[in-house]
Parts: sequence; structure tokens; C-alpha cells
Amino acid sequence: MSPRSIPSRACALALTTCALACGAPPPVLEDSDTDAPASTGAPDEPTTAANTDASTGAPEAEPPRDPFDLDRSKVKLLPFRVRFLRLQQLSGLPADDPAFAVLRARRYELGDYDYASGVNPDLTWNASRISVWIAAVLPVCRAPAMLARFPVFPDDLPALLTAAYGTTPDADLLADYELLLGDANLDEPTRHDSICAVALSALEFVAQ
Repeated sequence: MSPRSIPSRACALALTTCALACGAPPPVLEDSDTDAPASTGAPDEPTTAANTDASTGAPEAEPPRDPFDLDRSKVKLLPFRVRFLRLQQLSGLPADDPAFAVLRARRYELGDYDYASGVNPDLTWNASRISVWIAAVLPVCRAPAMLARFPVFPDDLPALLTAAYGTTPDADLLADYELLLGDANLDEPTRHDSICAVALSALEFVAQ
């Protein structure tokens, strides 16, 4: 699997990042593969025949599929310990550094295992896990070692993405971050948090 970053996902992650950074509850990310759609109170449309246009009687065209829709049922995370090691290598911090305190404390929520206690590994990627992962990587993004290595965005964005993903980012990937970089409503620390957390939550970093 060779996942690409997804602009709509980046925006959703950024909203969650900003909410966590400000101490507010994170927004609920849509999770179509796990959550049932909310009822609107309207009768269900027939599913046995194509819907038709009442004025012409002709079949209605299917709505275009969102090209940025992410089927998380097909996403398989890297094992937790591999993701943890990647963060250590990127930051240059040891596993027992305080920056990893949230990550260690919530490791089972993030898919780690303990067979002796009956906890099996879980490599699925869902809205709840995304929020927990962001909460865990924010202290890493704010660690002095990370701020010294990648102090200013967009200047240091290519270096961060290259170090995180192991390949030089192309123009399309860099363009995914333009909205966050240009958001005048974000102060500099929150912008830095958002860019870093989105980069470290992208499938290029966390998935196989």
C-alpha cells in the first residue's frame, strides 16, 4: 500500500489539532466505516430501483464520488511499536522522554498489545484513534528537540516531511498544507502544532 495525503483529511486533522491545542473537545470526525448515519426523519428512498427525476421521469445521475473520501476499512496501521520507534527516530528522543508520556499512557488505545493481559493488537484507523494519536504526538511536536530541528513552517516543512516519510515531498504534497500555512486565524505556535501533527498523522507516517 502506498498511501497519499488527503487534503480533506488534513483539514479535519487540523481542526482536531487546534481544538486539542486550545483545550477544547475535539470535533467528531466522520467515520463512515464504523458509525451508522444519523436519521433525518425522512422516509428512506427506494433501493430496488434507480431514483428518477420527477420532472422528466429520467433516472437521476449518481452524485459524484468524493475523490478524497478515505475508506479506513482498507487502511492498516503500522504496529504501535513501529510508529513509536518512528517518532523516536524523527525527534531524536529516547523512549522514556516526557514528550512520549501521553503516547505510552494511551498505547492500548493506539493499538498496542499485551497478550498476557488479553489485549490484542488493533491496526484499524478510526476517528477515535486519530484523536488519541494527535493528542499523543502534540507533546512530541512541542518538544525542544523537535522545535530546534524544525522551528519554522513553511521553511522547514520539506525537511520535516522528508525526515518523516523518507522521501522528498512533491509539489502536490506541499500544496496540501497551504491552507494551514495561510490561515490568519492561527497564531504561530498553533500553526506549528497543526502542521506537525497533521504530518505525523498522515498515512505516509502511520500506515503500511
